[in-house]
Amino acid sequence: MTKKNVPILSLKIFLFISLAILISIKYLDAEIAVRVMSLLRFLHILRKNDKSIPDLLLHFVGFGTIVTWVIYLYRLHKKNNDIKTQFLKFVGIILPISYLVKSILKFVFGRTSPREWLFNRKPLTFNWFNGWSGSFPSGHMVVFAAFGVAVLIYFPQFRKMTLILLSLLGIALVVTDYHFLSDVMAGAYIGAITTYLIRYIMEKQRIKH
Repeated sequence: MTKKNVPILSLKIFLFISLAILISIKYLDAEIAVRVMSLLRFLHILRKNDKSIPDLLLHFVGFGTIVTWVIYLYRLHKKNNDIKTQFLKFVGIILPISYLVKSILKFVFGRTSPREWLFNRKPLTFNWFNGWSGSFPSGHMVVFAAFGVAVLIYFPQFRKMTLILLSLLGIALVVTDYHFLSDVMAGAYIGAITTYLIRYIMEKQRIKH
């Protein structure tokens, strides 16, 4: 693939993902959420207070960022600047940035979550620029997809395992009614794009220097 074809391919992927997300919002999200809720209640898995389970994503990002930077600086101090060291630096950058990206987008879209809609009877809508706890996109998918793509870039031999784990995460978020299908699709795409953009910027900076 030539460099000239990259923007065209990127545009096609964007249009395809955007169309899939719009179709999901229009025709699939509510139906899937209702069916999942019914199934969870039938199996006695779901209780109303389950919606209060704490969100540990910020803790993961904070801890992961600190650990990766500490190990990166240690390896650099030992003059061990191999691919693992470069990967640690990259992850230390993408984790906080991907978290920031998801937070901003949640504020922008302000979408009602499945459990707010089903439990509290809140209208299923996008409340633009209204609060930081929106459902769209899935923050977990943004962060973990960003991390997963970093793994694919540096360690392509783990491609299959990474894609399987990301798929399982996406499925888990939908079948527990923590997110709509479109939230998960958008989160995965945004996470991937975030990582590729950061990689592109870093490569540009490296070439300049």
